[in-house]
Amino acid sequence: MKRLLVLCMAMLTAFVLAPVPTAFADVPSVGRIGYLEGDQLYVKEGALDAEPVLQDASVARFQLENERVAVLTTDGALLVKEGDLGPGWVTVDEDSVTDFQLEGDRIAFSEGDRLYVAQGGLDAEAVLQDASVARFQLRNERIAVLTTDGALLVKEGDLGPGWVTVDADSVTDFQLEGDRIAYTEGHQLYVKEGDLEADVVLQDAEVKKFQLFGDRIGVLTPAGELLVKGGDLEPGWVTVDEDSVTDFQLDGDRIAFAEGADLYVREGELDSESVFQDSGVTKFQLAADRIAILQGDALQAKEGDLGPGWFTVDADSVTGFQMTAPPHRPGQAVTLDDLHNIFGYLGSAGDEAIISDGLPSMNEEMVNGDVTSPARIAAWLATVHRESGFRYNAGEAGNSSRYRGRGFIQLTGSANYGSAGAYFGHDFVGAPEDAASLQWSAPIARWYWTVARVNTNQYADNLDMGGVDRNIGYAHNPAEDSRRCGDFRDALMYFNGGELPPGDINCKR
Repeated sequence: MKRLLVLCMAMLTAFVLAPVPTAFADVPSVGRIGYLEGDQLYVKEGALDAEPVLQDASVARFQLENERVAVLTTDGALLVKEGDLGPGWVTVDEDSVTDFQLEGDRIAFSEGDRLYVAQGGLDAEAVLQDASVARFQLRNERIAVLTTDGALLVKEGDLGPGWVTVDADSVTDFQLEGDRIAYTEGHQLYVKEGDLEADVVLQDAEVKKFQLFGDRIGVLTPAGELLVKGGDLEPGWVTVDEDSVTDFQLDGDRIAFAEGADLYVREGELDSESVFQDSGVTKFQLAADRIAILQGDALQAKEGDLGPGWFTVDADSVTGFQMTAPPHRPGQAVTLDDLHNIFGYLGSAGDEAIISDGLPSMNEEMVNGDVTSPARIAAWLATVHRESGFRYNAGEAGNSSRYRGRGFIQLTGSANYGSAGAYFGHDFVGAPEDAASLQWSAPIARWYWTVARVNTNQYADNLDMGGVDRNIGYAHNPAEDSRRCGDFRDALMYFNGGELPPGDINCKR
């Protein structure tokens, strides 16, 4: 039950975005690749060898976000469309736009140092957020701005007032990821987790570049050393490469890094072997199981494992690109890749083997428990992530009692063991270790979710993660509440087309 490149605002022609699949929302059923040839934007959808479709011919920058495509034209107009790749641009702002970002159903854009955000349909009214903005980022329900005088301000919820000052001055870079906020003051990296008012924790004092993804943090030092850690904010750096690294990206359980023009990727544990991908690489991006590289002006992409298999998307003239991963399809079971895409690092190779063994029964019991909507799936996964790390055989750490917590959702106490036994007709009181078996762990989790605590799905439907947490019933811990709620938001966006549904999320128990 322990804890567990959207690089700050860099809205250049190639975005580094986490994949945003969906099992339910009306979004493209396959991944997209967008690329520029000069000021001409092409996007292809589906297989790597799909036909590209010309989108616009006066594009300075662009972004893909689920079913939306946005372009900033060479004359400062911001155009956005959603749906297929056919015509349908909506003018969000006709001139003077200097930067923008799409996130879910929000569109943020700046006119000089003035930041506006629109939420909902493409024709929604833009709301002025602040008038002294040097950089900005949207992430889930949060908005962050770096002001022109070096202050980092963050708020969450609606588009009304409510800024919290994270740091009053001296901030040079920042990133939002889940319930974490990272920022640098010069070369010093700080991260806070949970509420906006949470304390910050110094991570490292020699940081040139950084990225958060899931529960991982990566830093590139001025000496070219790449360090990554997973889990909480305490020490625990693993040296991925001790020198010569010039760029990197985290995505799921993959780490990509360049040594000059040579690209390497490692997958799985932090200390796994790095696999050489190609040379002559000037830009790269990871998106789930896809990798894309720019070699000179040729765009190559591949999907699957880290072995050979490049496909030439465009042989020449490419000046920028962005890739989104193929999403979760309607009716598909939750996969190990889904868990990586939402939560990042899941543990050692042994842990992942256990997770893979347990996923079929967990998926079956989710269906049996009617845990099939985006909100219900998100609440379930957020809970199981924090209860057991998705390991069916998990036991409560630090507790040696006979009826300690066991299983996907930690069955705890003789009364609960007895109630589960009465329901299933099995003697869990006499054989408590069976609660953490492959046969019983998922059925017990479903029973606890739907029978022992009958309103859990309804709390999820109401976006009341605090209510879900009360039902699950763990020791009072506001930081844990915040972590579970952050997981809920991330999973909900993943399964809801990259946007949060209407309504406020309650995180308080």
